[in-house]
Amino acid sequence: MPARGIGTVLRNVDTEQKLEFIQHLKRIGVDKYVDLPQLVVVGDQSSGKSSVLQAITRLPFPVDDNMCTRFATEVALQRSAGSEYISVQIKAAPAEEDSGVEDNDDLSATGGTETIHDIECTTFPFGSQEFANEFKRVLAAASRQLLGPEEGGQDLSKATLTITVKGPDEINLTVVDIPGLVSAGHDAFETARALVKRYIDNPKSIILAVAHPADPGTQEVFQMIKNIPNKENRVIGVITKCDRKQEGADNWILDTIKNERHHGHYLKQGWFGLRNRLPMEQDTSNQERDAKEADFFTRGVWKDLSPSRLGIKHLRIALTKMHNAHITSSIPELIPEIRGRLSSCDHDLAQLGKSRSLKSEQLECMVELASSFSRLSEDALDGYYHNLPDQDSAKLRKTVQDGLEEFRDSMLHHYQNSLPDLDDTILTTLNKRTWRSSILAEENLEHIYRVIQANRGREFPDEVNQNVMGILWRNQTTNWRTMATALIENLVPKIANTMNVLVKKATTEQELQINTTNWLTSQLPAASEAAADELSRVLSDEARTWTLRPRYSTRAGALYNAYITDMAKSLVELDDDDRSLEYWDLQIKLWLAGHRNVDTVLNTYVRLKAYHEVAMERFVDNVALQVVERHLLGPSSALKMFTPSYVVKMAEDDVEFLKTIAGENEDKAVERANLAKEIASLTEALASAVRFGISNN
Repeated sequence: MPARGIGTVLRNVDTEQKLEFIQHLKRIGVDKYVDLPQLVVVGDQSSGKSSVLQAITRLPFPVDDNMCTRFATEVALQRSAGSEYISVQIKAAPAEEDSGVEDNDDLSATGGTETIHDIECTTFPFGSQEFANEFKRVLAAASRQLLGPEEGGQDLSKATLTITVKGPDEINLTVVDIPGLVSAGHDAFETARALVKRYIDNPKSIILAVAHPADPGTQEVFQMIKNIPNKENRVIGVITKCDRKQEGADNWILDTIKNERHHGHYLKQGWFGLRNRLPMEQDTSNQERDAKEADFFTRGVWKDLSPSRLGIKHLRIALTKMHNAHITSSIPELIPEIRGRLSSCDHDLAQLGKSRSLKSEQLECMVELASSFSRLSEDALDGYYHNLPDQDSAKLRKTVQDGLEEFRDSMLHHYQNSLPDLDDTILTTLNKRTWRSSILAEENLEHIYRVIQANRGREFPDEVNQNVMGILWRNQTTNWRTMATALIENLVPKIANTMNVLVKKATTEQELQINTTNWLTSQLPAASEAAADELSRVLSDEARTWTLRPRYSTRAGALYNAYITDMAKSLVELDDDDRSLEYWDLQIKLWLAGHRNVDTVLNTYVRLKAYHEVAMERFVDNVALQVVERHLLGPSSALKMFTPSYVVKMAEDDVEFLKTIAGENEDKAVERANLAKEIASLTEALASAVRFGISNN
């Protein structure tokens, strides 16, 4: 069989192995993750790109219809033993890629590949009319699959039509034909540019820029060339339809093909001129097409140009040299890039943690998390901070102690404000007739006197109604609920912060952290409510005055004697006769014994103060133990209930429990599957590099 296209000219011993390696990477999908060297054909619509592709690959692409102008066409030439063979497939763009191009195919959701049709060349030999007809029919079927049955539309597909050509005369090379660029006023302008950009942004792409004889100022391809990074080494140009140039267009076409450095369209890799098949020549053979082209360029203005810049034969040779050099220069940086990508994938997969799709995986995950969390929470409650994060939020025992001490101090401050010590200058004269009014003029004693008088019953005149102490005591405890409730409300969010820190320490998986923290936090309102109920019971008990503590009587007597002594001291300072403190102390006691209504007021005050001190200390302890420790920090609290045994029991009682907290969402499961697929592909790429003998290049 005669040589058939660019493959035969690209047979280079030094690069053939590298070409086969690159093609192998494409077959195993590495091009989805790492930029691979490729040859990309770009140009304006109707520039003759299809004719160039046809001339390069020798495949009978249609050149005068809309069939292949709205999606990328990738032609992979592969050298293999046996008869020649063609496979036609649709390959979706990566699902995560947002190219700005309309998505008209169903494959993009999965990133899959669908085989449309295979053509056995033993049935339809290459070059035969039967093969051309069958090839066009398969392309039409693929076009309908990509774009739908409607013809003449403007939407572009981001999927790729992949045509694989295998045969003993081929060599490994991939040529990608991209939909043509259109002018800015065209409906498909933005989508076409986005699709082209997706390919040319690959720094390992070399670009065959196709222009035509029309005014270069109207051709988008020239603007595109200006914006290509490293265009000097990546772009080679061709002007098609040279036999159909417009009158007066000779100068820019000839100057461009001459490719002098000062010329505005200069390219380091140069420009080439081609003659395309005329409409009536579509049925001519490739050999006839090449012969007519060679004859055309020997006449007229073309004979003044270098023959090495004219015709498909010389374009193939130039592409060969450029392509081989590009492959050789790309390989050394490719292996480190694959390794770097693989390392990044391994890191991302580790960040996702173990798979949690199955119930058994979810249970294992939660048991492990609960075990770690319970150890950390126990340390936080015991004040053992060595294994905890170095954050204030992790030091829960300190946080609770600080809160309880602040609560105790606020209770003490309230007591001191409501029942202050009596002024030691309460008696201002030695005249005993003024003592009653002076004593009862003191604010707190006056209040007690009024309460006693307002609640007189059947008691004797020198006695106090038994209800008086209860009335006075209830007034003292009015703010206790408010202060204790403030303690609970202050501790609950701090406990939530601690749980958040401990969960983050127990697991690095962000989704699991969020789900677990949200679940634990959702248990706090119940604990807070239980604490509030317990507080109500404690307050109910404290509403009654009762104690067996000896300190009460001792403290009451001490306060009574201390106030009499203070009053006696004030009289000593007023006494010009310098009578002793003991003298005036006795005089006051004798006077109070004779004025029982005043003495009962003083006695009631000191008893109220003494009982307040005893009850306040008891209340602070009860709030700490029965409210905070029992309900906010105790066995039923979120801090202590999250144990492995609790997880196992909950998994048995509530089938949705594990799934709600430890189950992976669909996006994460897909991400894990995609990462696993990418890792497998990249791992195989590195292994194949060893097999191809280029792993150290």
